[in-house]
Amino acid sequence: MKSFLKLWRRHPVLTSAFVMAMALAIFFAGRTIFFVVYWNDPARQDLAPKPWMTIGYVAHSWHVPVEKLARDLNLPPPPKDGPRPSLERLAEQRGQSFDQFKAEIEASLAELRRQRSDQ
Repeated sequence: MKSFLKLWRRHPVLTSAFVMAMALAIFFAGRTIFFVVYWNDPARQDLAPKPWMTIGYVAHSWHVPVEKLARDLNLPPPPKDGPRPSLERLAEQRGQSFDQFKAEIEASLAELRRQRSDQ
């Protein structure tokens, strides 16, 4: 601890930059570990679409490209930044019930899974 304080007194800006860089590295490492553990949990794989989910969530759960799933459903690709509409909201925008939209999603997922197994 004494050596850190000594370093801080000699180079406060450099030490601050180092501490911030280490904090960011720890944050992103923790975030990566969280997502790896979350998505490798068998309970989160091949989930049936639910109203609160997004297209990206469903695609990630089923291990299919989100762009292909969106294209099959005649939807624009989900935005990288900003709000992503839920499946329920997308069904409303399309003038469908959620169950009808869910059937389309499940048919598209089955087709995408079949195409992937054929390759």
